[in-house]
Amino acid sequence: MSNELITIEAKLRDSFGKIYSKKLRKEGLIPANLLEKGKATSLMLDPKWLGVAYKQSKSFNMSLNGEVKAVKIHEVQVHPTKRNPLHVDLMYV
Repeated sequence: MSNELITIEAKLRDSFGKIYSKKLRKEGLIPANLLEKGKATSLMLDPKWLGVAYKQSKSFNMSLNGEVKAVKIHEVQVHPTKRNPLHVDLMYV
C-alpha cells in the first residue's frame, strides 16, 4: 500500500438543513463540515472517493477553491440499516 494520499475535490455548500442535505444525497453527494479553530465550513464531497480514503488511512488531500490541504476524517454518520454515509466531519492534519 502506498503512502500517497488521494485528492478529493470539495465544493462549498450555500444552503443548510435537513431538506437540502437529503437533496444532496439524492444527487450522489455527501454533506460535510470542515472543523477548524472554533468555526465550521460546510462542504459537499463525492462518496466514492471518500470511501477509498476511509479504507486507506482516514486521511486525504482536499482540494477547495484551488488550495490543496491534508485533512483527516474526524467522524462519519452512517444510516442505521443501509450503512451509507450520511454526513462527515473533517479536520486539518
